[in-house]
Amino acid sequence: MITKSNNEEILQQEFKNTSEVPRGKNLVYLCVKCGDRVPSVPKDNIGCACGNIYIDRDYVRLVVKDFTNFRVIRTAIKG
Repeated sequence: MITKSNNEEILQQEFKNTSEVPRGKNLVYLCVKCGDRVPSVPKDNIGCACGNIYIDRDYVRLVVKDFTNFRVIRTAIKG
């Protein structure tokens, strides 16, 4: 499912595990629960405020506690 809004589009929402989740420079992860956006390719370890999404860059690992509150958003690349 793709939902478009302004210069962003929400990609498929029904992920079951993190191995299915895409990543890329123009993709961010949205936590619906707290509203934080986490870059899918961060420079450091990072997570959302409520702890639903966490990326351990050292081990190239994405952790999502509740997929019902997780979205992948494609943003327009400025350049």
